[in-house]
Amino acid sequence: MAVYAVTVLGHPLPLLFLYFLWYSFLGWVMETIYCSCKERHFVFRGFLKGPICPIYGFGVLMMVLWLSHFTDNILLFYLIATVSMSAWEYFVGWLLEVTTHMKYWDYSQNRFNLKGRICLGTCLYWGVAAYAAIYWIHPATVRLFHLLSPLWQTVLAAILLSVTLTDTALTIRRLALTSGFLRKAEQVRRELETQRNQLRDAGLQKLQTVRLQAALAKLELEETHLLQEAAHHSARFRARYAKLSSRAFAPSLQLVKEQAARLRDERTARFAQLKKQRKENRTTKS
Repeated sequence: MAVYAVTVLGHPLPLLFLYFLWYSFLGWVMETIYCSCKERHFVFRGFLKGPICPIYGFGVLMMVLWLSHFTDNILLFYLIATVSMSAWEYFVGWLLEVTTHMKYWDYSQNRFNLKGRICLGTCLYWGVAAYAAIYWIHPATVRLFHLLSPLWQTVLAAILLSVTLTDTALTIRRLALTSGFLRKAEQVRRELETQRNQLRDAGLQKLQTVRLQAALAKLELEETHLLQEAAHHSARFRARYAKLSSRAFAPSLQLVKEQAARLRDERTARFAQLKKQRKENRTTKS
C-alpha cells in the first residue's frame, strides 16, 4: 500500500486518479449530450478512444485541490474559478494547436472570443460548473469512492491507468500519422501547383511537356494516396470535432473532408439503392 501513502495536498494518489477519470467521464457525458443535441445526431466526443475528456478531469481536480479553499466566499470562488478554468481551456487549446497543428474547437463565431480558443459565454459557464462540482458533485463523489477500501482503490486505479496510458499512446500515434500524411500531402499539393504552372507555359518544348505531364500524373497519384491515408487516420477526430481545422494544412485537410463527404454520400446512395432492391424483391415474391 506504499502507493496509497503518497498524497497530493492530503489526497491519496490512487484516489486522485480515480477522481480524474470519473470527472473526465462526466465531462465526456456532458459534452457528448450537448454536441449531439446541437448537431442533431449522436456525436461521440473526446480526444481519446475511450469515453473520457481529460480536460474536464484535470479541470475539476484543480478545483478540488485549490479552489475548495475559497468556498466560504461564493463571489470570490466564482471569479477565481472562471479565470483559472478559462486559462486552462485556453492553454489546452493552444497546446493542441502547437503540437498537432490542428484546431479542435473554435469559438471564432462567438462574440468576445480570444483567438477562437475561449469565449465569454463559455468562460462564465466555467464558474457555474465549478460551483456545481465543488458544492454538489464532489461531496457525492467522495462518498461513492470511499465505499471502496484503499486496496481496491489502488487496484482499480492501476488497471484503469494502464488502459488510459495505452489509449493515450495509440491516440498520439494516430495524431502523428495524421499530421505526417497531411504535411506530405501539402508538400505534394504545392509541387503540383508549381508543375501545373510550368505546364501552362507556352514556351515549353514538346519533350518537356511530356515529361511534366508524366511527373504530374505521378504526383497526383501520390497526393491521392496521402489524402486517403490522412482521411483514414483522422476519421475519429473529424467525426468528433465538427470544427476541426488547420492553418498549416488547411487546403489538404479541406480535400480530406471533401473526399470523406463524397465517400459518405456514395455509401448512403448504395445503401438506399440496396434497400430499394430488397423492397422490390419482397414485392415480387409476394
